Amino acid sequence: MSVRTSMYRMVFALIVLPFLLFSLVITNLYSSILENIIADSLRVVADAQVAEMANFCEQQKEYLEFIGTMDLSHAAMRSELAGDMNQYLDNVLLARVQTLDYLNTLAIIDNKNRVVACSAAHTAFANEGIDNVLQAMKGQPFHISDVLTDAKGQKLLVATARIEEGGQTLGYILAEINLDFYSAIRERAELWNDSTFYLLDGRGQIVSAGTQNEKRESFVTSAQEREDYNEKYSAIDFEKEPEGSFCYTMNENSYITYYSDVAYTDWRVLLSVNLSNYQSKETVYFVLACSMVLLCILLAIWIGRFASKRIIHPIKSISGTLQNIRQEQDYTLRVAVERKDELGSLAGEVNELLDFIETENLYKTQQQRLLQAKAEQDALTKVLNKERIDQVLQEAIERHRADCTPMAVLFVDVDDFKDFNTQYGHNVGDQVLLYLTSKLAQQTGGTVGRVGGDEFLVIMEAPEQLASLDAFLNRLEEPSNNQFVVRGSGARLYVYCSIGAVRIDFAQSGMENLTSAQVTERADAAMYQAKHGGKHGHVILDYTPPDVME
Repeated sequence: MSVRTSMYRMVFALIVLPFLLFSLVITNLYSSILENIIADSLRVVADAQVAEMANFCEQQKEYLEFIGTMDLSHAAMRSELAGDMNQYLDNVLLARVQTLDYLNTLAIIDNKNRVVACSAAHTAFANEGIDNVLQAMKGQPFHISDVLTDAKGQKLLVATARIEEGGQTLGYILAEINLDFYSAIRERAELWNDSTFYLLDGRGQIVSAGTQNEKRESFVTSAQEREDYNEKYSAIDFEKEPEGSFCYTMNENSYITYYSDVAYTDWRVLLSVNLSNYQSKETVYFVLACSMVLLCILLAIWIGRFASKRIIHPIKSISGTLQNIRQEQDYTLRVAVERKDELGSLAGEVNELLDFIETENLYKTQQQRLLQAKAEQDALTKVLNKERIDQVLQEAIERHRADCTPMAVLFVDVDDFKDFNTQYGHNVGDQVLLYLTSKLAQQTGGTVGRVGGDEFLVIMEAPEQLASLDAFLNRLEEPSNNQFVVRGSGARLYVYCSIGAVRIDFAQSGMENLTSAQVTERADAAMYQAKHGGKHGHVILDYTPPDVME
């Protein structure tokens, strides 16, 4: 045997075979850990999307149930409303629809499927198909339907809340929702390369699908191409496993899909990633193995250390970071990007996903702020309470003072309010206050707050109303604008007020230390002038700084 042959054998035995075995082990670890990383990342992203949709569902449930608890809604479902109050309830629903882009229609039906109130023109009975929507609730108090198609061919969803009284179903509140909100969720999702977002309803119809930049109306593959996918998907027991992941093959590529159910619906979120594009990087390690055949044992040891440092460490860093995030729920953690190779790109993509999740946490914080805003509302009228309207007034003063623009504040007191409670009862008195706050909010366009039992503060900032404040208040006081219909009885009452108005011109000097308390006091004084002048009227005062008055 020649020395050359012995050398080749020794090199093969000491370098090629160990390195090849080492490469196979590394590749196997890379594939298994990579799949876990992708599954974990998909789970994190999908959970964020599901949480956002659950948040949306909770908001719709809360609002529909709020409408259902209104005495006016109960009276409508019991067919106890007169014509004017029916129209008033229709207008309340219409006002809500006009404030939300994703909302098409709001309707109230009784337990016989008769439409008793709606934000749009309606017939006596609900349209065909309402039985299927109600049946899909399966006894739940709130449910969002599968994708439906209206008479114009537009796709929509129906959110339904059951209203009960005394343990019996009194009726339902229905909201037609377009699909724009769910398209926005897809567009905000920070998806991986070659990944796809699907939101399917209970019948497998697409609610929203595609990538951030591409919207899909249907599946882009044929049923034959999805054969392995359909087989794996059909084998899942979703009742026992409402969320999880599975792998499959399609068009000779490997994929992984993470799924999760959506609360209050029969829907399911699906996130899919093409694993083949990431697994193809394994060939890099085999190329390294071939090149190492010409190197010595020391070089082989160095390569082993190199592979450990450049491959195992980054993967463990990514996996460890994701594990820490799941345990600590701290989405500010980031994977250290040590290189610009494929694993560095992978770490960068994981960090982008974490950036998105952190943004979602900020979104949740905003939702908590909305709940805080509810705490700042008056319990009866839902306008701002005394403390909050005082803060808003101070903020408005500082803003207009900085811009040197005018504003006005109205102090409104209901004339002879005690008579309503004495003659008709406190329930009618509450209705009067609700009627007045709705009227002030709609006709003044300003910010309304309740500062006492029957006293309200209105902050007006619209230039066109400030320019003709006296004429505006005259129109507000016209009898046609003050007629109130007592719910249930149909009695027509007139609600008159004494209004004190204060105009503030920040272009004049001496406004540097003006406070909300001073403005409120001046408006209150103007209101009492209106009271002493015979009630049912208004007095307008221009605010003059104390120095100028002296």
